[in-house]
Amino acid sequence: MIQQRILIEGIGGIGGVLAAKIIQAGYAPVLVTNNQAITDAIKLYGLRIKDGAELYSVPVPNIFTALEDVPFGDFDAAYLIMKADGVVTAAKKSLPLLKPDGYVVTFQNGIVEDIVAEAIGAQRVISGIIGWGGTMDKIGMYEKTTIGNIHLGELDGKITERLKNLATVCETCTPVIVTDNIRGALWSKLAINCTITTIGALTGETLGQLVRDGRVRKLFLRTYAEVVDTAEASGIRLERIATDPKLLYLPRGANFVQALFKNALVRVVGMRYSKQKSSSLQSLERGRKTEIDYLNGYVVRQAQNVNVPTPVNAALVRMMKAIESGQRKVEPRNVEDLQQELKL
Repeated sequence: MIQQRILIEGIGGIGGVLAAKIIQAGYAPVLVTNNQAITDAIKLYGLRIKDGAELYSVPVPNIFTALEDVPFGDFDAAYLIMKADGVVTAAKKSLPLLKPDGYVVTFQNGIVEDIVAEAIGAQRVISGIIGWGGTMDKIGMYEKTTIGNIHLGELDGKITERLKNLATVCETCTPVIVTDNIRGALWSKLAINCTITTIGALTGETLGQLVRDGRVRKLFLRTYAEVVDTAEASGIRLERIATDPKLLYLPRGANFVQALFKNALVRVVGMRYSKQKSSSLQSLERGRKTEIDYLNGYVVRQAQNVNVPTPVNAALVRMMKAIESGQRKVEPRNVEDLQQELKL
């Protein structure tokens, strides 16, 4: 086992499952929850995990509510698994607790790597992508809802020793893919999140419920295509995540047969991950803002730089902002309103 001093910040649906697996493998990460109720529950019961039919609890020796409470430093790495709007602050505050050659790992939905690199230096950042789903069903109780890999990469594309060491730790949870094209992987994941995460938050439904609706499948395809078009116009070479990133891509001007085929694919893929629940929906249910600015909002901003039209993503941003401000409810009829606005 590679000796690593690890700090894990953000013990929500993903962070709780990842931390439990790492501890089970014999590592001793320090956990920071940023939530007193979660800290208290884990201290009392451990990390309670549901993984398929398996139920178990993992004791946690070192857990704190705030980063300021951690009485020691000299960490090799800080895994940042909080929402995207808090990652820059977390990175800055984590830096003094790291070794001189220590680094942070950005495990966010959306693309945050550039703003984190600007804040603390690109050499202190490794990008991570979680390809599986997790939820915190109750305070301190976690469920791994879907399968998938973890993608890891240096921002400059180099395959470094520290990247390999990080992969060794993360492999205790799920298979890891080390890539020299992490930006391509980030955009491939972004295309998925801009559809599943955002549309799921609009309707309040799981992925399986969403893809049964033909209107939603059409909305998925249009949203996804705009992200892919923006990435390619920006010179990004899309990387395979769960599948070929072009599998669900329906180009402009596609004929009826192509559209019918892609529509069917959306339903098949969606039913494979039918239990998956939008992380943005989970945020809204807890009274928190979503990561829309780092998902569809990021796409819209980047598309403006390369003159790619993104009317569907822009409409999704506006609707999510309306929900966050209390002007609109989370409900399935939001899809109908989008259809009317966009004339889909």
